[in-house]
Amino acid sequence: MLFSLLDKFFNRPLTDEAFAKKFMDSTRKAGFSENMNFEKNEFRIRHGDGSYFNLHNAFRDYQNADKAQKSAVLTGYVSTLLEAGRKTETVFDNVKAQLRPVIRNLAMLEEIRLEHARKNGDKQYDYVSQPLGRDCVILIAVDSPESTATLTNGPEAHWGVTMEEAVKISIENLRDTTNEAFGEIIPGLYAGEWADGYDTSRVLLPDVLQRVPVKGRPVFMVPSRDVLMVTGDKDEQGIRQMVELAFQALERGRAVSTDIYTYEGRDIIPFNCDDEGVSSRLVTLEHLLLQSNYANQKELLDKLNLEKGIDIFVASYNLFQMADQPNQTVSMSSWTKGVLTLLPKTDRVALVEPVEGGEATVKTVSWSELESELGDLLATEAGYPRRYRTLGFPSVEQLNRLTTS
Repeated sequence: MLFSLLDKFFNRPLTDEAFAKKFMDSTRKAGFSENMNFEKNEFRIRHGDGSYFNLHNAFRDYQNADKAQKSAVLTGYVSTLLEAGRKTETVFDNVKAQLRPVIRNLAMLEEIRLEHARKNGDKQYDYVSQPLGRDCVILIAVDSPESTATLTNGPEAHWGVTMEEAVKISIENLRDTTNEAFGEIIPGLYAGEWADGYDTSRVLLPDVLQRVPVKGRPVFMVPSRDVLMVTGDKDEQGIRQMVELAFQALERGRAVSTDIYTYEGRDIIPFNCDDEGVSSRLVTLEHLLLQSNYANQKELLDKLNLEKGIDIFVASYNLFQMADQPNQTVSMSSWTKGVLTLLPKTDRVALVEPVEGGEATVKTVSWSELESELGDLLATEAGYPRRYRTLGFPSVEQLNRLTTS
């Protein structure tokens, strides 16, 4: 039922993957010879020497076009990609009105950081953003009729504006294009229906959400780039349904945040729910996103380490259901003696001591105790989600002090 409710407002007759394939096939037929790879999580095509072509606007316009016009829309965007390499330096006055704010999960920036490290060695990659939540930030983008270019490095230096100024301009531009476009999913729970690629960015316009007829003050979620849901802090059923629909949105990719938010004045702040059932589901939702983020990070780190000849084990972030509480999950990783490891931060860690000719001994402990008792054996690494480099292995005395979890 929940899936059908979400489909009612966010149904797409063509999947992201199918559209990406159609786009790349058309681009090849048009004579494009560079390498192309579809990056599902970012809904973009990586081509040539590391350039990106975002597909969001193309997909939206293709879906909204009449059947007879779909071919022309696709051809127009293909032409944009073919001309991408010929663009010259932009003038701020020409792009000022096109600035838009976008909200992105930090894992997107981690992917860019690691790809940069693969291409540029130890040269540091610095992105420019404004903080929003624990797992997401505000970036600026240039929105043209053909495509959206996210500026992870912030405003171009020759524009002469700061990031703060650029974000302020982008928000006012978004306000100018924002009408009332919320649809009711169930009584008291609403979803944005702009479908222009900036639905989630509307949370930066507090008055827009505050006009939604909810019970109490607005509380909202942005689980994925296309999904903004809002209900009231006095609406227990609305909050519960919003969280359940967030699971469905997360499955569809392009995640943004697993938290519930509200406003304090005009500032966005976390919303702390008193419902233990909701809080438990939010933990599971966060676990699922972290599992995906850590898996993507591991894949890139493994490639980077292989290319650089670095011998280090990048541990996996594993999820298990609680036997006595099937709706709850627990995360776990492993730390093996004698193996240099990059550990993800998990609820529990299995400490493994290999035994020659026999079965390894394993002691599972909570992360909080591990960090408290063995902090000197863990070095914090750069990146998101956070990893920790192991420095040796706990002694017998240290292991004996730890409580089995």
